[in-house]
Amino acid sequence: MLKRGRRPKLLDDMDKSILSILHENSITPFVKIAGMLNVNEGTIRHRVKRLTRYGIIKRFTVVLDPIALGLGSIMMLLLSVNSDRLRSVAESVSKMPNVLEVFEVHGYGDLLLKLRGKSISELNEMVDRIKCMDGVTDAKVISVTNVWKDEQLRPT
Repeated sequence: MLKRGRRPKLLDDMDKSILSILHENSITPFVKIAGMLNVNEGTIRHRVKRLTRYGIIKRFTVVLDPIALGLGSIMMLLLSVNSDRLRSVAESVSKMPNVLEVFEVHGYGDLLLKLRGKSISELNEMVDRIKCMDGVTDAKVISVTNVWKDEQLRPT
């Protein structure tokens, strides 16, 4: 969340370097980052605190390998939803554990969902539950056959 009444300045090269290092390994000690960037640890601590306060860093987390967790199947689901039910459907599907992303879109539908599961049959069961939700008028399934890139946003 942005600090009230202040706007973050543009990121300088040091901020971008810190973000890049933390993106690769979010538990890199500040002392190590300081050594890599030839500054003192207090500078890194201050900058990370500022980046967090201004909402540029949302949280520190780990990146899981879905294949190693047995979740190798991916499906995209394009939903058409009654306009008066859009928010409630979006909120409901957002709470489902295997629904990884929910986007409101315009053009060929209303909501685009990314689902991940153990198998196509498991995902098909989820699709059937979603299609029965109040307000869902149509659902188009896009089965993913190969993943060429699947990454989090990287600092530039």
